Amino acid sequence: MVKVLKTIFLTLLFILGITFSMENTGWVVLRYYFGLETPPLPLFLLVLFSVLLGVCLTGAGFLLDERSLRRALREKERQIASLENELRPYREQIPRMKDEG
Repeated sequence: MVKVLKTIFLTLLFILGITFSMENTGWVVLRYYFGLETPPLPLFLLVLFSVLLGVCLTGAGFLLDERSLRRALREKERQIASLENELRPYREQIPRMKDEG
């Protein structure tokens, strides 16, 4: 059911994008400081590139965040392994104490 809803949503989003690009074909020139400006671009391309740039920057941020989280996880796993090695002699003493008692 979720797969069907996801497919319907993506199809509607695609149709919305197509109709947006068909309705916004006007040419736009972006002006910057010092007299710099872009060549004329259709408005829908400007919006599309802006959205794609946002997606790419967000993805890069998530990748950097995931990388730091993986590094922290490896550090914690090493710390856990070290603490378990430290506890091993004490855990071995518990069965011997039960046998004696």
